[in-house]
Amino acid sequence: MAHSILDISQPGKSGVWLDFYAYAANLLAKGNLPWLDQAQFVSFLATAQSLLRSDVISLPLESLAEALLDDDLRAAMKAKSRPGFPLRTLLQDAKLRDTVTGLLVPLRASHPGLPLSLLLPSPRRWLAGAYQSAHGEALDPEVAGDNDEIDSAAVYLADFLRCFADSNIDALLLLENPGEAPSGAEQWACYDPVINIAKHYRWQVGVLDPAPAAPLSAGSGIDFCIAPALAAGTPGGLMLDPAFWQGAAAPSLEPGQFRYAAIPAGATPETVLQQLAQLR
Repeated sequence: MAHSILDISQPGKSGVWLDFYAYAANLLAKGNLPWLDQAQFVSFLATAQSLLRSDVISLPLESLAEALLDDDLRAAMKAKSRPGFPLRTLLQDAKLRDTVTGLLVPLRASHPGLPLSLLLPSPRRWLAGAYQSAHGEALDPEVAGDNDEIDSAAVYLADFLRCFADSNIDALLLLENPGEAPSGAEQWACYDPVINIAKHYRWQVGVLDPAPAAPLSAGSGIDFCIAPALAAGTPGGLMLDPAFWQGAAAPSLEPGQFRYAAIPAGATPETVLQQLAQLR
């Protein structure tokens, strides 16, 4: 049964989507997440979820992919100089695909009543990030922002996502670098390969920009946005300022909106629990 991200907030209930990985890693795993051990990872997440109770279960692919990067994979990613080659090579890696599948299946089985989302860099962000990981230097900004290169990255990502057709996930959340979410129809169109594959599998698609230049609004095919400020009528989540975890008040919500909160790694456990109780 599919779950809608937008249903986590209901009349009388304020939904909270928590990014608790950095915080829970310090609290429960001495800072080292067991990404590559299925049983340990599922146990870790179950413990974190029992303490913090996010209304969405999520699996962050960027951190998982970083944990898998070794010398052999880096060498393969930089074997050719084309800007998109590192990302294409990474996403075709059998170990990455198998590891993601191996985690999604038990996460879905152990949390049947909650939405399950993949968190992954947007095509634009992962194009530049994979190049940096392979070559140890930043991708040229003009190349990183080229629509044709971003479109090719989206094609690689769409092919990768086909591997998870039977994993019963509910949503994709595309993570942007601050201020880099698409701002017009032409830029949003570069993401069409990812959006189209998601619609084919009936996954919702969201985009997160931690520091948009203006209140973020959804593009074509985007079901929800997450940002510190949303354009009027935009469905999605408001990101909590880090000051919230030091006792600041949470922003008010429009009907149907939820809150998205990244708990800082060094937050005080007592304060975290107190602030989460306020949200709920």
